[in-house]
Amino acid sequence: MRFPPAPQDPFNHAEVLPGALMTLYWWKAITARGHLMPAIDYLRDRIQLNDGAWSTIYRVDIPSDRLKFEDLHPMSSYIRQQDIARMQYARAQARSETNPHILTWTAMQTDRRASQIFPGVSLETDDGEQIISANSFITYTLRKLLAAGWLQLHEYLGDTYEWKVDIPDEHRDWRARADAVLRWLEDAIQLDLYPNIERGTYQPRVFRPFNVAQNFARIGRCDFIRHFVQNHERQVVFNTSHFLHEHDDLISHHSGYGDAIGLMAAANTILRPPIYRRGALLFDGECWRIDVISLSDIALTFPGEISLSADGERDYRFQVNPATSVPIALYTRAGRLQREDRPLQRTPEAADRLEFVLVNRQVVSWKRGGGLQLPQNGFVLSLAADALPAGAPEQIIADAWVEFSFAPKLGPVVAGIQAGPILLRDGSETFGGAAHDEEFWASRSEFPGISPVHMDFAGADERKARLALGIKSDGDLVLLMVDGCEPASRTPLDSAGAILKELTALLLKAGAVDALNLSGEGSCHLFVRGGLANTPSDRRGRPGVVYERMLPSIGIVG
Repeated sequence: MRFPPAPQDPFNHAEVLPGALMTLYWWKAITARGHLMPAIDYLRDRIQLNDGAWSTIYRVDIPSDRLKFEDLHPMSSYIRQQDIARMQYARAQARSETNPHILTWTAMQTDRRASQIFPGVSLETDDGEQIISANSFITYTLRKLLAAGWLQLHEYLGDTYEWKVDIPDEHRDWRARADAVLRWLEDAIQLDLYPNIERGTYQPRVFRPFNVAQNFARIGRCDFIRHFVQNHERQVVFNTSHFLHEHDDLISHHSGYGDAIGLMAAANTILRPPIYRRGALLFDGECWRIDVISLSDIALTFPGEISLSADGERDYRFQVNPATSVPIALYTRAGRLQREDRPLQRTPEAADRLEFVLVNRQVVSWKRGGGLQLPQNGFVLSLAADALPAGAPEQIIADAWVEFSFAPKLGPVVAGIQAGPILLRDGSETFGGAAHDEEFWASRSEFPGISPVHMDFAGADERKARLALGIKSDGDLVLLMVDGCEPASRTPLDSAGAILKELTALLLKAGAVDALNLSGEGSCHLFVRGGLANTPSDRRGRPGVVYERMLPSIGIVG
């Protein structure tokens, strides 16, 4: 098969970064039968950087009508448990933990009401939160058992195992909850310990003390992109959204490893709302654009056709993160960033408030009196007494579902994905200026950040694996990825990555006038014609050993 000649110096390197072009690959998408499809150009390039380091970069030119977004549908729960447990085990070893154990459980892909699975069992937390979601209730119960040292794993002859609890008499009210949850987990084969207890000892494994915050994880909706690629023939597939990945991401029992955050819209349906005010790539059916959007740009519709919006054009008006009490408020962890330079941990205490935790399109819990913990991947709807018609709150609890729609001011939005920060606007670099208008806050010693908790603009000059989508002047798109490696495991054979300014310069030279940063570092995965084109940056403390990462959502070029 003969390919057309490679285009000459597509990035105009002399103007981007000093250094000679070392390698260049060019590819035009073709079908398995050899018929030429609409052009999708793929380029792989190795460049030298200002300080003599080198990086491998990848570029895909995408016609505007060929891009779409999807969530991955997880396959084997066992594979997910083993991979995430091994990753957490490597992290524990890096913290110098001796003989760590990792406990994971795989949440249901289609959540159910806790009252249906655990009838007759109290679903109230220690601080008065009433849990609706079965996934949230199981997570809360396991955390309680581990933190209190009540959970045990017993081995019997014949290599059989059984989870048990040893609960003091003064906490006997917890026994029914613990027994019900453990029975369900054992029947569903959803609970896993890594590494398992040593066979033949017949001594119970007692989890006391146990590092619940770092060595326990609920596994949410995520999978390897490779599994999707193996089952669907697509030209190009790549990662997109930020998602819960670090220990500080999982502070709430409503959160799971791999849960995506940020707007996800497909086929005129909002699958996830924009929790934080961040950049998003939006498609109106004809053109792509990049805007900063937030919960203020979304309307919520509950049972009984009760519609809430920020613009006052709907039935009931809400405010996002108000400084003072209002009848209807939406709270996120970004609530205190402007006033106090730290995230909001819980909603304000208020005796007359009724509050609901919403994750994606599900109402997962409710509480009276305020003081409700805010998850990384959701928000709280807070209502004053009589803010909604009589019976509406009870209907919300009974239905536990909400639909989202875009505010009219946004115009039509058929599809979209949110990440950030925005790197380019109208051909000008925005990072460092407009980026501060987006809600990001990295973890600090005293407070967990808002996800992604390691995105720190103070460290924007650190070279890492990066990924961005740009819009060109003709309306088509350009995907640009730069390989990197986690610093502790980097070898002379690893690409150095890029700082955000270097990534922005490459986008400009590729013809982008607007550009949005996507999830990077170990999340950077690019598949071309069924093969993994780039080298992911995860090493798990093992230089020269490359690990793929499980992710929640993907961009697809058909």
